[in-house]
Amino acid sequence: MKFIDIKLSLSLLILLTVLSCQNRSTTIGKSSNTQSTDSIEHFNVKDSILRLTATPQTDGEICLKYYLNHFASERDLCFKYFDYSDVIFPNISVGILNGHSFRKSNYGLIHDSILVLPLIGMNDFMSVYVLNLASQQILANDIRTSMELVWIDEKKSTFLLSDTPLYINDTTYLYKLKMYKITGSHLSIVRTDTIHMPIDVKDDLRVNYTIAQRILYEN
Repeated sequence: MKFIDIKLSLSLLILLTVLSCQNRSTTIGKSSNTQSTDSIEHFNVKDSILRLTATPQTDGEICLKYYLNHFASERDLCFKYFDYSDVIFPNISVGILNGHSFRKSNYGLIHDSILVLPLIGMNDFMSVYVLNLASQQILANDIRTSMELVWIDEKKSTFLLSDTPLYINDTTYLYKLKMYKITGSHLSIVRTDTIHMPIDVKDDLRVNYTIAQRILYEN
């Protein structure tokens, strides 16, 4: 897929956001119905597709024990945690797009087997790990993002992250967004965008959702 670099001006972003709020009833979804608990020590998931427990180890690894509904038995997978702090599994870290709404979760599952697992890293930025539970491949580790959520379009197997924003002035940050796509067992960047974000709305989920929706749905 061709690599695209598109710059959106501040005025265009504000206009798109205003038009979206005026012309569309945007519903912010509730957290997913999966039963999950999380803490510094462990992370548990239990839903109709996946049962999983993640536990940090003393050697700097995180080990998963999991069972997918099409597996014959439970499996194990460990990966290296690259941060220099305690492992923290956030309560809410993912926004899963669903038409004109989204639901919040603390993990994503693409193709019913590829786990998108954000952790809270240094400076409170999220560190994203992408793991193929079926093949036990680590597709990506320690991809940093500064957005409030990792935005996922499960139908297109894409998700959106952001580099550390650049300070422009007292009212504006410049964000570089990256859209990733999973094709088979391969993860690649298929698009980048730069946007100017007013500081006072940078953590507003409705604004972030509008940006994610337009970028992920355009492809």
